Amino acid sequence: MKKMSIIILTMLSTTSFSMDANQLKEAALKACDTQLENIPENLREKTKKSCLCTVNKTDYAEVLAAQQSGDNEKIQQDALKVAEACAKEAL
Repeated sequence: MKKMSIIILTMLSTTSFSMDANQLKEAALKACDTQLENIPENLREKTKKSCLCTVNKTDYAEVLAAQQSGDNEKIQQDALKVAEACAKEAL
């Protein structure tokens, strides 16, 4: 799940030059829905919870600021922190 969260945030940050934080969050929510289509049904609820946790805990204004400054490492570090926090909540 951590890897998936990092991939989603990195992907969104590279395509979000004209998006604001709310639009970026909406795009992340849509990515969650798209991701669920490819998950076996018995894992969908857990995957959805994890994805929504990641979306809700991510500071998209901060992601945009890091993206605009070209600090992709910060985006990845923040995504990892969020993924770890969500993993702890899932326990």
